Amino acid sequence: AELTIQLTPSLVKMMTRRTSQVRRELKTKMRVLTASFFGFRASRSIPAIKQNRDLAESLKEGSHFVFKDWEMKRGIYKTGLIQEVMNDMWFANRSDEGIVYAKYFDPLPVQTIALILTAVS
Repeated sequence: AELTIQLTPSLVKMMTRRTSQVRRELKTKMRVLTASFFGFRASRSIPAIKQNRDLAESLKEGSHFVFKDWEMKRGIYKTGLIQEVMNDMWFANRSDEGIVYAKYFDPLPVQTIALILTAVS
């Protein structure tokens, strides 16, 4: 049984609002996870800031952050960061979307991976 839904302006507005909320929540979680995953330093010292900036630039250059081995650029889209974010964002408890709507996460949609990797950069 296929369900057809008419897109109304109010429905589009509700979906857009929810999308913004998910993106904002994901970015907030990513900030913490990315810092620990890649070893960014939590310091306001000039050397630490420079080291963090250099690390961020090297990860973004050539999209190194998408690789399991980001220094050797091996294992594209197999970085453990994707799994960590998935667990934290959609599988942290029984009422999370990944548990409630498990069929939409198996297999993991390419769009979800793109959303996660966009939040990293």
